[in-house]
Amino acid sequence: MNRVLVFRSERCLMCHSCVLACELKAIGVEEPRDLDLNSGKKPPRRLSMALAEGTPWPERCRHCTQAPCAEACISGSIVRDEESSAVRHRPETCVGCGTCQLVCPFNAIALDETGDCMTKCNLCPEDATPRCVSACLTGALTLSSGDCHAQEKKRNYAKEITGDRGNG
Repeated sequence: MNRVLVFRSERCLMCHSCVLACELKAIGVEEPRDLDLNSGKKPPRRLSMALAEGTPWPERCRHCTQAPCAEACISGSIVRDEESSAVRHRPETCVGCGTCQLVCPFNAIALDETGDCMTKCNLCPEDATPRCVSACLTGALTLSSGDCHAQEKKRNYAKEITGDRGNG
């Protein structure tokens, strides 16, 4: 099944719950109160929020169909998972050269805290629903199948072009 993260900016309150949930998962902590503040351990940046002309926008991997990061990766650590169509990062083979970061048009790849490896969203394949989606209480960030999302976009575009606002 294709997994697609869908973001609806009009629903986002910029609360950063999605970012916190992602970071906690990355360091293996369930609850913020379980954080060991003295460990000095920093979570990798897989998701961040920014304002683009006053509109909230997540800086996250879009799992591009023709992923420039995978094409540029010299170690082969960024690959497409054929089953889920996600672009996965395998940190065990990453050399941290940063080539993927340079070619990513969405600022979705970052250097981890050690400086030895890159990090990005892998869509949490081990979870039924990614933590960022579960943490978003306004529904600004949702999980969809690629086919359903494409169909919805086509319907909305057709309504916009024909002027159909669902009033009849």
